[in-house]
Amino acid sequence: MAKYIYSRFSPRNTEHQQQIEALLAAEPNAEQVQDRVRGDVEPMAREGFRHLFDKLAEGDVVWVWWLTAFSHDFNKVQATLSALLDKGVTLKTLSEPLTFVPGSESSHILLSLLSGYGNVQTRKRLLAAEHSRQAMKDNPELWQQKFRGRPADRGKHREIATLLLEGHKLQHVADSCNVSISTVKRVKSKLSQFDDEGALRTRHTCKRHKDNKPS
Repeated sequence: MAKYIYSRFSPRNTEHQQQIEALLAAEPNAEQVQDRVRGDVEPMAREGFRHLFDKLAEGDVVWVWWLTAFSHDFNKVQATLSALLDKGVTLKTLSEPLTFVPGSESSHILLSLLSGYGNVQTRKRLLAAEHSRQAMKDNPELWQQKFRGRPADRGKHREIATLLLEGHKLQHVADSCNVSISTVKRVKSKLSQFDDEGALRTRHTCKRHKDNKPS
């Protein structure tokens, strides 16, 4: 039985080193695996976690400080946990002591709770995107203050913003609007004024999942 500590380094997390030390105190002989990626990168797309997942065997144990080591999107957390449990791997968290054991009824209940929380989180972000569109529609002066420039530029930016809020990917928006990726990214950055709940970060994911549902 092998034991591992998985973490995602973020420069914004000033307590990262203390968390690692606490994890090592709980499991001194565990092998450390760390990713240095953005939090919105799915676990299976991270080099460190993917390598760890591939070598995990039934009976192994993975420690994390908290579930957000995998993602802040609890739908992704739930999917990652399910994949680990299906492989026969136990997951332990330290911040709030939880243990997910393969085949355990209590772990099944916890996964169900995470799934429900993820659905609520998704609905909340979709609602935030709708509020964002309404805010732009109801307050054109605020929009014009945020996107100063030639009238043609404001019109193009509005077109880009609409596609972003509908959940389209950056490249698709750039191609549809005949602009560069950097322009799309600038508009997306400015849209943060209307996007307090982070709808833009997950809207395209929700849309992709909906499109992939079997008919």
